[in-house]
Order: sequence, then C-alpha cells, then structure tokens
Amino acid sequence: MWSNLILLHATDPKTQILDDSRVEVWQTCQRTLVFTDKRIFPMEEGNERFFDGWEVHQGYDAYRFLLEVVSGLRSKLFGESEIQAQFRDRFREENTNGSNFALSLLRLRDQILEQTKQIRSKYLTGIGRQTYGSVTESYLQNHKEVTLLGTGKLVDSILPYLVSKQKQVKLIGRNQNRLLELNQLYPNITTYHWEDYQPKNEAIVIASSFLPFNWDEMIRSASIILDFRENSGTNNGYSHYVPLSQILNDLQETDEQIQSVKMDLQYFLTELTREREEEQLHIINGWEDLLV
Repeated sequence: MWSNLILLHATDPKTQILDDSRVEVWQTCQRTLVFTDKRIFPMEEGNERFFDGWEVHQGYDAYRFLLEVVSGLRSKLFGESEIQAQFRDRFREENTNGSNFALSLLRLRDQILEQTKQIRSKYLTGIGRQTYGSVTESYLQNHKEVTLLGTGKLVDSILPYLVSKQKQVKLIGRNQNRLLELNQLYPNITTYHWEDYQPKNEAIVIASSFLPFNWDEMIRSASIILDFRENSGTNNGYSHYVPLSQILNDLQETDEQIQSVKMDLQYFLTELTREREEEQLHIINGWEDLLV
C-alpha cells in the first residue's frame, strides 16, 4: 500500500518549506517531514536520495523511517512519547488539506500508531525518563515555585507533571487565547503575558523559542533554568543554567540499556515493515483473483 510513499526529511530549521498542494507537511521542534506520493509528485532522475536540501525516503523505507520517528527512536531524548501525540494530532482529518492523498494518510496514521504501540509496549517500557515532563520534574524536585515560558506543544507535555507535583506554576506567554485555554485546564496555575511578568527567585523552564524582553533580569534572579530550546548554546557563564545539551548528557545513565534495545529493535522494525509489504502483496493477489 505504501510502495509509492515519499517522505522528505529535514532537521535544519532554515530549510525552505514546500508550498505545494500535492504535499502534507508536519513540523516538530526537531524536524520537518513532507509527505507525498510519487504518482502525484514524481522524483527527478538522479535525485532519489536528496532533493533541494531534503533527505528523501521512498516506499517501505519511508514507512520504516516514519515508524522510527513516531516511536521516538530518532528523537534526541530516545523513546520520548510526546512525538506520538504530535503525529496523531497533525493528521486528524480536519488538519489535512482534504485531497485524496491526504485522506489516504489517515490510514497511514492508524497503521503507524498501531505499530508504535507495539514498539513502545515491547521495548520502551521503563527506558529511563522518556518524556520532557518527567525529565523536568526530575530536575525540579526541590523547587516549589516554577515559571514556565511558552504555550506550545512542549508545554502540553511539561505542565501536567508540574501540576501533579503540586508546584506553584506561573505560565508566561504571548498568545492570550492559549493562556486562557491552559488556565481553564489547570485552574491552579497563574498566567501572565510576556510584558506583565516580573521575575523572582524561582525555577524557570524555557519551552519557547521566544524570550521575554526582561530575560537578563530573569536569568539572574532564577534559582535554576532548564532550557529545552534546540539551539540554546552554552550556559553563558551561569552555573544554574541547564541547556538541552546538558540535559541530554545527564541522561547517559540509561545509555547501555538503550543500546541493547536499539539492536533488538532493528530486527523488530524489519518484521513490522515486512508485514506491511506482505499485506500489499495479498491485496494485489486478491484483486487479481477477483478480475479472473
């Protein structure tokens, strides 16, 4: 069924997004994936592996690559579960362009999610701290007051953990509607617009690519800062500043277990992909029988 699938993949945020009605685009904080079909978006001869700066995956190689992405196997935080929800939400029917190809992607979504559950239950249960929320909570065990910067998808992963640990959470953002929505979901948090917030001595979690205008004052007064931005750089001389690179390094305690799991997963992924290929063969044979 997915022998005609094409995935264009990029991790460079500068890569130009394709503006084409024949494709569906999915963006996360770590990567961009463009979905299309070679029958409506034929690849030029000789450009099968790379296309205008995009890494290209085709057919069942594309299916397997997508399975690895949605399972969190290609995330910087190995096995993280947030990516699965992001994929599901992106390919809700109302979020596609309504084309025939987009509708077929809903079936792809269901199959990928089905096999992702198999991967997670069989190999990823108990592998370290697999969510950004659980990682955040592990750093902030001794911090009662927490300021969370941002209102995007990452906040959806972090906020429930903070609330469940009875933290006093201040949510800072620019999108007033989103602040109101999150305040309704979590009535015990306090929300502020960027320009209205005055920093105090508290823990700060950066879950946004934008920083408030009084950032210098905020970083000096904070007791600890966790920065989940991809390109947050160095600690800028602050001993209480923890960039994403350091967070990932601190998770090396589970590395040996992860390496063992990765080896086992290669065989399992091959089997899951083969199932889909064989399913396609059965469908073709079935139609041939009907046409005889």
